Amino acid sequence: MTSDERRAAALANQRAAAFIRFQLLGDHQAMQILLSELDDGGQLGFVTALASIAGSTATQAMGREKALNYLQVVAEQSAILAGAND
Repeated sequence: MTSDERRAAALANQRAAAFIRFQLLGDHQAMQILLSELDDGGQLGFVTALASIAGSTATQAMGREKALNYLQVVAEQSAILAGAND
C-alpha cells in the first residue's frame, strides 16, 4: 500500500468515525455536510470504512455468528420492504 493509499484510508476511517459519532449525537446537519464533501473517489473509501467499523462493533457486541444472522435478517427484511407495493 502506497503512502497516498494509506492517507486516503486514514481519511476515510476518520470520516466514517465522525459520521457514526454524528449519528449517535443526532447531528444530522453535520452528517449531511460530511457526505456532501465526499467526491466520487472518497465515497468508496468512506463506505468501506463505515462497513468495517460497523462490522467490528457488531461482532464485539453480539459475537460473529449473531452479527452475521442479524445482518442477514436486515438485508432480507429490507428486500421485502423495497419490493412492497404501497
